[in-house]
Amino acid sequence: MAIRQPVAVADSGLDSQAADAFGWALQHPGVSHRVMVDGVWLHYLGWNLEASDKPLLLLVHGLRGHAHWWDGIAPYLAEGYRVIALDLSGMGDSDHRQSYSFQYAAGDIAGLVEVLGLGPVTAIGHSYGGVRLLKACADHPQLFKRLIILDSYMYFPEEAPPHDPSKPVRRYYPDLETAMGRYRLVPEQPCFEPAVLAHIARHSLREESEGWCWKFDPLLPAGISHEIPARELLPLVRRPVHVVYAGGSAVVSAAHAGETVALLPFGQGPVELPAAYHHMMIDQPRELTALLKKLLADGDMT
Repeated sequence: MAIRQPVAVADSGLDSQAADAFGWALQHPGVSHRVMVDGVWLHYLGWNLEASDKPLLLLVHGLRGHAHWWDGIAPYLAEGYRVIALDLSGMGDSDHRQSYSFQYAAGDIAGLVEVLGLGPVTAIGHSYGGVRLLKACADHPQLFKRLIILDSYMYFPEEAPPHDPSKPVRRYYPDLETAMGRYRLVPEQPCFEPAVLAHIARHSLREESEGWCWKFDPLLPAGISHEIPARELLPLVRRPVHVVYAGGSAVVSAAHAGETVALLPFGQGPVELPAAYHHMMIDQPRELTALLKKLLADGDMT
């Protein structure tokens, strides 16, 4: 869950080994592709797609994010998988829609898998992307093998949401440096790897005639009114789902993650990523990569 608003976040970096690992990942970038789904061109990045003998792993970003959120992790996962990270419509380098139907992003996910003939896939979704994966799997279980959801907030009507995104206003900045200086995480967090954050910020921007602006469509629907209650959605997901939450998350608590697992017919976990915050691929990229590799390997053996 990330939006670009002027929210103060401390400039706190991680160790040099994390920076080195991220540098290696950037030397192995994903290859850009586009595919037409439901009348809209969706952009995705692919790693190791030529290895037809390897299983397919699909990565889904959070609200107003993009596929490059996975750039520091996907190359490591590609050691054992063909990896695809997509841009949901209205975000990243995918087309904007004239209008966004309820749960449109779940249709993007299922449509991509179906049009490319990839299924059944293993899929990982962060935050908003995890919830949309669950909806796509509930609607099209034949397209999915299993899921891993990362710090994804499920809607329980009796609970006050930790954050209910407001509709942003389109802003333009005179140059790239100024625009990148306005990039913020919501919810904010005290730790992040600066190189990762800068990389994500750069791929969040594009230049138009009026100046530099964020790539996401300001008309994207957001907020609790666009969510399906957990007790309605989760029992419909008929595939194994590993639930992961961040130990320092301001979005998902241990209790919330446990209730999510309990409502899933084949829920597993919850698994805590200690010391991580909601945007775990930014503050704990190596630890998250190691955890995902373990969960994927455990699932491959079952």
